[in-house]
Amino acid sequence: MRANLLFKLSGIIVLINGALAAFMSEMFLEGAGMALDADGITTAQAFGASLIALGITVLRFPSFVGNLKEAITTAMMAHTTFVVLIGVHLINGQAEGPTPVINIVLNLIFITLYFMARRKV
Repeated sequence: MRANLLFKLSGIIVLINGALAAFMSEMFLEGAGMALDADGITTAQAFGASLIALGITVLRFPSFVGNLKEAITTAMMAHTTFVVLIGVHLINGQAEGPTPVINIVLNLIFITLYFMARRKV
């Protein structure tokens, strides 16, 4: 898979998660087995805004980064951070259900695809 396409797909997935967290906070996090109060909704919205900013950055990486291998490595580290965080939440019971499982699988897939793309650059 070409790196540019991979950045676009990855950025779109992050944008979707960001939009869901920011604008459909209760549905998004209830899918992870979390109950939210007003403070939790505010925090989820801030998290969603951060994900939207990250998604835009990932989409734009190929257009402003001179070293594509470093951009790929950075994206891999970002996805790894989410895998670790979601994994901890699943292990300690803070999250459960389809939302975290789908997100951990998607992040692992993107790490693998980025790794394969990095070898070709």
